[in-house]
Amino acid sequence: MPRINKKYSKEVKLKAVDMYLNQNIGGNTIAKELGLSSKKRVYYWVNQYNENGETAFDKETRGKATGSKKGRPKTKFDSLEEEIKYLRMENEYLKKLNALKKK
Repeated sequence: MPRINKKYSKEVKLKAVDMYLNQNIGGNTIAKELGLSSKKRVYYWVNQYNENGETAFDKETRGKATGSKKGRPKTKFDSLEEEIKYLRMENEYLKKLNALKKK
């Protein structure tokens, strides 16, 4: 059976964080009481809250890769020049990586 990922509201997340930080209730108990998938979810939310405050739960961030991590590496190129440029950058990167390994 496939695993179904649940989305939790900001209110549930803040309630879990409040129970953990202010009421000194353990992660297992919070997870059971709020019907969460696991205690790890509570700890994750507490860490997010400690780093970013309440704004950590303002918007959904799943599946929103940005920068160089976005998408798959390019394997087909529009022109030979583009492919050569890519291969030269890759070659330079591998040279630097190899130099770092030798140190």
